[in-house]
Amino acid sequence: MHISIAGAGIAGLASAIALSQNGHSVSVFEQAARLEAIGAGLQLGPNAVRVLENLGVWSELEAQCCAPDRIRICDAISGRQLSELDLGDSFTRKFGSPYRVAHRADLINALAQSASRIADITIVNDCRITGLEPGASTCVKTLSGEAHETDLVVAADGIRSQLRAHIGLENQPRLSGETLYRALAPASDLPAGLDPDAVYLWLAPGAHVVHYRVSGGRRLNIVASIEQPADQTGWNNIASRGDVLAALPGAASALRDLLSAPASWLAWTGADLDPFTSWSRDNCVLVGDAAHASLPYLAQGAAMALEDAECLAACIGDGSGDLTAALVRYESRRQPRTARIIEESRRNAGIYHMRGPKAQARNLALRFMPGSMQMQRLAWIYASPPDNGSPR
Repeated sequence: MHISIAGAGIAGLASAIALSQNGHSVSVFEQAARLEAIGAGLQLGPNAVRVLENLGVWSELEAQCCAPDRIRICDAISGRQLSELDLGDSFTRKFGSPYRVAHRADLINALAQSASRIADITIVNDCRITGLEPGASTCVKTLSGEAHETDLVVAADGIRSQLRAHIGLENQPRLSGETLYRALAPASDLPAGLDPDAVYLWLAPGAHVVHYRVSGGRRLNIVASIEQPADQTGWNNIASRGDVLAALPGAASALRDLLSAPASWLAWTGADLDPFTSWSRDNCVLVGDAAHASLPYLAQGAAMALEDAECLAACIGDGSGDLTAALVRYESRRQPRTARIIEESRRNAGIYHMRGPKAQARNLALRFMPGSMQMQRLAWIYASPPDNGSPR
């Protein structure tokens, strides 16, 4: 088959690679003039690493990742550590692949470099798909007036997908009531006394902060989520150090020093999608954030996009079977898992941002619950989905 993909982000590029491994020719249409490497850092759990290994991308990315030894959960006001979760050898043995962190730019670059070496993949930049005309084969129309015949359209065009309306889904993103701030700083700016080999999660009333090293350990990725309603479009709204510090009054000195380090910040509005019951229509199917955008509070957005790509390719196979049935299989395998990710991410927002007695009870539970028990609660995420297909 010839397959057209809208969007050259994580979901689009991974889908192109996975589908090409089954012998399909793939055209990826990206509306930007060049592949953009915007976005914050990414936590790549074993489920994400496993797919990257299967796609042949991991060797391209691994050197740019960092290997944290642990997750440290701390009270943002007192500075006290509440819990520590081990990410070392025992974690890797348990789940079969390691836990790594990376910058989104490095993952996009690794996917793009891998795709560029595959003869059956063509990436077309500065080309936006504006419409579809279904038939025996689908006609893809672009903003420049061109038309392309294709057997399948994969909509990987993000949370504000333009192609979602073709499926009959017009849901707008649900705003979460939070503003997220992100920044990069030199790794040397990590305040003394903080562990450079850890992922940190700081919990505050109405807010939380996550930070860890990326880009081979050269840079520090910092994200602060604040209960601060906004409706900003895009990922690159300019913010200031003062905006972030003002949103976290009373922060412990180490955390305040950390937030003071970056020279500039960018902001975006927290949003997700309510789960859909159908992801396909005619010869068009949704993947990644276009299908199931979630809040980043389980750190699974990139992983779910990668899993989608692998599952879609496994369901379609070499294309000799019934395509409609293959797309239904893909939906039925992926929808329950991604819906649970959306639900649990929303739940985590409420837990992270607790105030008063609820926060005190949460902190007490974290202090006395073994890290191994906390990690076990995430096993359903990190274990390989039983129905996601097998490596090709």
